[in-house]
Amino acid sequence: MIQRIQSIFLFLIVIGMFAVNFFPIWENETATLTATKLTYGDGEIVNTMVIAIVATISSLLALYSLLSFKDRMRQVKLNLINTLLIFITLGLMMYYGYYQGVELSGAQGEPNVGFFLPVFSIVLNRLAIKFIQKDEKKVKDSISGRLRD
Repeated sequence: MIQRIQSIFLFLIVIGMFAVNFFPIWENETATLTATKLTYGDGEIVNTMVIAIVATISSLLALYSLLSFKDRMRQVKLNLINTLLIFITLGLMMYYGYYQGVELSGAQGEPNVGFFLPVFSIVLNRLAIKFIQKDEKKVKDSISGRLRD
């Protein structure tokens, strides 16, 4: 149901993964990484649109999972797939920020807000899975209790 705690977690994942597209992910003195581009030097740009695409797909999958509240096992499966997408997003961020960014700009950088949003989304996704499974167990126990009566 919509008022369950896992619905709040899923809604926060939708917001967090979508917000990755609007916050800087990584930066140093000469380079800045966002979900759509890595800008370095005197305006040279590397296209990183794949980060935005994967983060948006993850956000949409969390929204679909949120709206699939009547089928808890589908929700769990969708959230497991979403965990993989979030890790892929983080991997792409690491690649473009710490490999491409350092290589092109020659200096180490610092993670920004956009980097931590997927990290929080992973935690929220795990909590959502836990509470969905808890609800499923309650339903199964309730059904088996009725069958015994």
